[in-house]
Amino acid sequence: MTKTNDAVTVVIPVHNAADRLDRVTSWRLALEKLNRTHELLVVDDGSTDGTADRLASKEPRARVLRHDARRGFGACLRTALAEAKHPLFFYTALDYPYSPHDLRPFFERIELRDEVLGKQPDLISGCRTGLPTPLLPKVVSLAWRGFWRVFAGMPMQPPAPWHGWAEFWYGARASWVFGVPLNDVNSCFKLYRTAFLRRFPIQSDGDFVHVELVAKATFLTSIMDEQPLTAKPDPVPPLGDTAADRRRLFRHPDFCFPPVAPQAEPPVADAPGSPEPAPQPAT
Repeated sequence: MTKTNDAVTVVIPVHNAADRLDRVTSWRLALEKLNRTHELLVVDDGSTDGTADRLASKEPRARVLRHDARRGFGACLRTALAEAKHPLFFYTALDYPYSPHDLRPFFERIELRDEVLGKQPDLISGCRTGLPTPLLPKVVSLAWRGFWRVFAGMPMQPPAPWHGWAEFWYGARASWVFGVPLNDVNSCFKLYRTAFLRRFPIQSDGDFVHVELVAKATFLTSIMDEQPLTAKPDPVPPLGDTAADRRRLFRHPDFCFPPVAPQAEPPVADAPGSPEPAPQPAT
């Protein structure tokens, strides 16, 4: 295995987050300690509390991109991706206390290259931990894993972290319908390769973008990994409405950009004073 030291674009979408801008400072300080070339993009998604102006004065090193109205998390990622300058693309959020120091092992994992196959991971995703698991999910998980151990000889994997019933059913549907293999697909702690994200259009405007990107990575046979994050007792924040994006992705998933139609070249005008073409003799 060989390693590289690719630069990273760090993206933080925000909406009415004027009282949480200290977390942006925490991210900047953590990035500076990594000794890695980086840029920090903060996408202000139509805030009405002066978030962008306060951020510009508080964190002048961060580049602020603005939406005139609230468009959603997926739209923020599209805006940031169009401006990203570096080979790696990491995004996070301020509505959950993610730990910036968890990012270091993500770089170590995504930079590994198989010297035989020459492939690297396209995605490293963080899995939130720390919430206690209720008794019923514990029993069901143990029975399910025990079944596959007895009848298929599969090893007993550790149980998936618990994120609440809403996240459980949401993740189950994402797995059954879209083939998402992650335990915490909605985690806003993901490190991608920028070139991979630019292979296809991001169709989701809202929070369904997390499922969309992982589902497309699965379909395109990308290498991915899921790493546990620092355990936190905080509840997982609720998602926004995902119904419209989910229907759009299910009916018309786009895995490539539409081809650009060639433009016809205008005819070249004759220069002034050029001789007229000689008449052709009659046959």
